[in-house]
Amino acid sequence: MEILTPDSEIRILLVRLGAIGDVLMTSPAAQVLRESFPRAHLAWLVEPLSAPLVRANPYVDEVIVVEQMPRWERLLRQAKFRTFLREVRDFSHELRRHHFDIALDFQGLFKSGLAAWLSGAPRRIGFLPTREGNHVFLTESTKRPLHPTRITQSYLALLGPLGITAPARRPVLQIAEEERAQAHEFLSARGLTEHNYVACCLSTSRPQKDWVWSRWAELADLFWQREGMRTVFIGGSERRCDTLSLVDGCAAKPISAVGQSSLLQSAALVQDAALVVGGDTGLTYAGLAVDTPTVALYGSTDPTWLAEEPFVSVCFHPMTCSPCNRRPKCKIFDCMQAITAEEIYTTGKSLWERVRASV
Repeated sequence: MEILTPDSEIRILLVRLGAIGDVLMTSPAAQVLRESFPRAHLAWLVEPLSAPLVRANPYVDEVIVVEQMPRWERLLRQAKFRTFLREVRDFSHELRRHHFDIALDFQGLFKSGLAAWLSGAPRRIGFLPTREGNHVFLTESTKRPLHPTRITQSYLALLGPLGITAPARRPVLQIAEEERAQAHEFLSARGLTEHNYVACCLSTSRPQKDWVWSRWAELADLFWQREGMRTVFIGGSERRCDTLSLVDGCAAKPISAVGQSSLLQSAALVQDAALVVGGDTGLTYAGLAVDTPTVALYGSTDPTWLAEEPFVSVCFHPMTCSPCNRRPKCKIFDCMQAITAEEIYTTGKSLWERVRASV
């Protein structure tokens, strides 16, 4: 095995395909790799949803977008194995043209392990324990930290087999001036300026991670009545109609950017907010990347990896079944029901006062 040095001209593939939050939390790995191997070529394999975040990462040389994953999963379910194998073979040929030396699988699933293997990289490194038979695709593995207290800590641990030890970093998020200008235009047209509004990230990937929908209006009214601060709702287009109804029933008349802004424009709205409130979801973590005070709402997932984040406070009421993750045992999600608008308001006010006093 080649001994790596700062002068090594190696070609490294980072594999983190999916969710916005997970891609954002993996982003410091590219920064640390660039610092360790300045002459390396760093490519990132990602699915379309999160590709804008990777393109905005200044430490990544090349972004490879894979759009076929949902189709391949469908072909396997339909037992169309010949079509699946043909398309996977063609994709492998494309990846192998890059001549990667190392593939780092930060995701640890069947599809990410398969992608690493298809790249042809002779060294394929992933985490133990693995899921979905991921280990069959790896040549090396390392243990994930059991109880990380910074959200990026566990991902950076994957660099250990390369001789790299690095402390936790904040996520890498550099928003282009064009995206920020469009976000500023959106705010200005609605009478808002930077740092005089609360950004609320409404959408999560699973219903058990969602806060009680009607309470978002209650929260917006609290910030307006007590602080004179308006609220900007941010989220995916699938909640656009629901959000319009929410706005209509709210005395504070919050502003909805749901379904009206791109991923990076939404991140810019987070960056310029006085405070961010959101569940366990990608745009909430954008607040960590840009040092915006953030109140994270947790229930079905474990928030301990936020314990040492300097600009984050967590609202969390663990139940006997917590964390249930993807297998909730109740239908009304008691843990999220337990979080009140008053609690979030009080937590948020305390946080931003503490942050302002420390600056």
